[in-house]
Amino acid sequence: MLPEPSPSRRDLAASSLAAWLLCLGLFAVYTASQVQMQTDSLWSIPSAASILHEGNADLDEYAPSFNQATAYARAVYGGRTYYEYPPGVMVSALPLLALAEGVFSLGRPLLAHLGAPGAAALAWLELFQSTGKVDLGSFHRTEQLIASFYVCAAAGVLLVVLRKRVSARAALVTVLLFALGTTAYSTASRVLWQHGPGLLAIACVVWMLARPAQTARTASFAGLAVALAYVCRPTHSITVVVVTAYFLLRFRRLLPAYFAGAVLVAVPFCGYNLHLYGSLLSPYYTHPLDASASSFFMALAANLVCPSRGLLVYSPFLVLAGVGFVQRWRGKQLEPYEKAFAVIVLLHWVAISAFPIWWAGHSVGPRFFTDVLPYLVLFLAFPVQHVVEAPRQHRVLAGVLAVTAAFSVFFHWRASTSYDVHMWNSFPVNVDSAPERCWDWKDPQFLRAIPARFRGNPR
Repeated sequence: MLPEPSPSRRDLAASSLAAWLLCLGLFAVYTASQVQMQTDSLWSIPSAASILHEGNADLDEYAPSFNQATAYARAVYGGRTYYEYPPGVMVSALPLLALAEGVFSLGRPLLAHLGAPGAAALAWLELFQSTGKVDLGSFHRTEQLIASFYVCAAAGVLLVVLRKRVSARAALVTVLLFALGTTAYSTASRVLWQHGPGLLAIACVVWMLARPAQTARTASFAGLAVALAYVCRPTHSITVVVVTAYFLLRFRRLLPAYFAGAVLVAVPFCGYNLHLYGSLLSPYYTHPLDASASSFFMALAANLVCPSRGLLVYSPFLVLAGVGFVQRWRGKQLEPYEKAFAVIVLLHWVAISAFPIWWAGHSVGPRFFTDVLPYLVLFLAFPVQHVVEAPRQHRVLAGVLAVTAAFSVFFHWRASTSYDVHMWNSFPVNVDSAPERCWDWKDPQFLRAIPARFRGNPR
């Protein structure tokens, strides 16, 4: 049995102030980290601007900006050009962009007298309201701020959830590991990928299902969160299927409420797809998975342990999430929703390994595992509690956690502050042309985190 922490040690960690300080501190770290790699996200802000200013999602007003360099992530449907990635990404940006535009527009006379900060705000306002030939790269900072907001919000939600399962200090340490020692930092917070808003939606799914009792209200919020996750990223279809089955088996009487929450998102999503693509799902949602491919079993291993994409290489402390799951399973303490979360993680691992581009393109470490991190964090919290509350009784566990956490935080910090880590994807050979490089222990991506002057063979 773990000793109870003294009131003086737990008050701040258990207070609502801790959650706010956590989110503000993480936001400061994320936004101070300068790496912002625009690829999939290139047209996310212009698409949102088009919705706000013209009431449609097409990008035709930016036609003079169309060239080979900006051809990524856009396609023509029905004679108009659109951002071809999930609409949840651009929609997630709308409230924050509308707020910023409204505040800067109202404060325009004052901003002119505020020196450099005011000039920067006015320059952003002019850029955001511009059409025609626009420097899309100038939106990288805007993307970073929005993405960081969503990842910080996800961390705040997870802290609320974990404080009801483990001690407040253990919950805080666990969330810090999630926020600074995983791709939540080095990927989801960098620019407006699909992962950032998706993380918040999945954190909310965890929050709703981990409650001690389900009501019509919590079921409707769960349905809403599940649907929001799906419109951000198609791999969340696994969450859709498993959570829906969970409600069907455990809370059948709440299914109407669950579907009522989901339909608020599903109807406009399907309507948008029917209007644009003539089908309920866009082409992006119909990419094939092939578990019979010759690379499948290799990809299963790669996504866990290969030197440049393995989850347990780049966030090795997550091994303890597996330990937490086994401990609860052997102690017959697993809750039904925990079993559902474990199934989601397992099926997600299979799905990303059956995807033809299993190495996740030009990315950092295990990008494809980013979407299920909130589920893993739930199990990680239990071993962390043993270390935080009784370190002397668990010295080996404490040592393992300390070493793996230090490596993880260092790597993801470097990947968020140095472009050297990202250059591994292109040099000496493009990883998309030679995915076998992911298994090269002589040149793993994590070595690029070491500054070139300290490397024996700088690249």
